[in-house]
Amino acid sequence: MVRELPGGTGAVEATGVVRRVGVIVAELAQARMPMSLAELTCRTGLPKTTVHRLLAALCGTGLVRRDDAGYVLGTAVPPLRAPAPGRDPFALPRRCFLPHLVELYEQTHQLVSLCILVGDEVVFLERIYGPGRADDGLVDADRLPAGHTAAGRVLLAFSRTVRPDGAGAAPHAGLERCLADIRRRRVAVLAAAFHPGVICAAAPVVGRTGRVVAAVEIAAGAAALGVTAMIAQVHRTARTISAAARRLG
Repeated sequence: MVRELPGGTGAVEATGVVRRVGVIVAELAQARMPMSLAELTCRTGLPKTTVHRLLAALCGTGLVRRDDAGYVLGTAVPPLRAPAPGRDPFALPRRCFLPHLVELYEQTHQLVSLCILVGDEVVFLERIYGPGRADDGLVDADRLPAGHTAAGRVLLAFSRTVRPDGAGAAPHAGLERCLADIRRRRVAVLAAAFHPGVICAAAPVVGRTGRVVAAVEIAAGAAALGVTAMIAQVHRTARTISAAARRLG
């Protein structure tokens, strides 16, 4: 969450720009190969037009360089530490997960999402809904604190470093028990904070190296679908997307 700094609205907007630039540079720093505009848009969760505009500005400063294969860090950036061994970023093409999200929507006619973890926030890569879907009050949000959503809790549960109270903070005992239960059951169920009666369920998507890289979430009225049915649906969709990731090898 961006907090207002001395200087008013302009300072808040500047902070937002810096954060977006940081997300883009971080993805490029961790990539082993040049990244396309589409890949950066998917990985960062930012609007494509925003990523394109910021990349143009970064190329102009030498922080980023574009070649025939895509975008890489420029010579103005000093060499960075290699990515952590075993890191399995979400790089699944939309064609591999979007049909399964659409199928989940067609089966439920509720709000369905695919999410990733960026720092301590959950980023919504894709959201599908229609006029009859349950309103969780957050449909216009691009990212939220991870602990406030079912998908975010799934991703925190399988993250190596859990930081629900800020960088470096240890999780309190209650949350740690909750995350341990999510790891055991491979599902999170959470009541929507802003709309009573709306329930969210999420299940993990496993990447090519066997690590959790994303989460499928569904938000529905308990009376409309039922918690047991929601859990079964998100499990099935998450498994199908995980299988698509394995096939890419």
